[in-house]
Amino acid sequence: MSVRHFDGSILSSSALFAGLERGTLDRLARYSRLVSLEKNQRLFEKDDPSDGCYAIFEGILKVSITSSDGQEVLLAMLGAGDVIGEMGLIDAQPRSATATALKPCTLAYLASRDFKHVADANPVIYVHMLEILAARLRTSNETATMQLLLPLRGRLAQVFLRLAEGFGEPLEGGRVLIRQKFTQLELARMTGSARENVNRQIKQWKREHLVSRISSYYCLENTGKLRQLTEL
Repeated sequence: MSVRHFDGSILSSSALFAGLERGTLDRLARYSRLVSLEKNQRLFEKDDPSDGCYAIFEGILKVSITSSDGQEVLLAMLGAGDVIGEMGLIDAQPRSATATALKPCTLAYLASRDFKHVADANPVIYVHMLEILAARLRTSNETATMQLLLPLRGRLAQVFLRLAEGFGEPLEGGRVLIRQKFTQLELARMTGSARENVNRQIKQWKREHLVSRISSYYCLENTGKLRQLTEL
């Protein structure tokens, strides 16, 4: 993992820091460093010390944990504009999951001690973070409610659409190729369902020409219809 300095204006593209005044961003940037990850390189592992946060500018991070039976459980896919580890700026608790680069990544790292140093002198940063974290909590609650109420087809459609955002390659006719391989077991874990149920749903969608396979990659044939399935 390599680290280098960068210009402060780049922080404005991060969802966590966007909206802060340029002077405040410049002060945060003076303490931040760009970090580069290669494909499959770990950013951190579960239970590692939480010493700062990372804003993603390029690439895709996989966030996962290991279940009691030793299986990897995929929690999230994060891309440009997302921030990971921000709770560590506040509570200093160990990392709750493992983060791995699925593609080469460029991130900005801000250490907790440096964040506190700047924020103590600029309390507006704390107010801004509270607003961001409250919005995320509200979104998480809405997502959790949706997961409880949506049938499998809706949850699986959500997963495919989210993967298309991170790995999608547009094809003619409005089709989207997910240029990353995912097993049905991984899809099942992301939907909170059994692999057999996911298998049956995908087979049905293939018959309905909603999803296909191209060279072992999933292709979304009708994103509009899949998006309708995510609505209650």
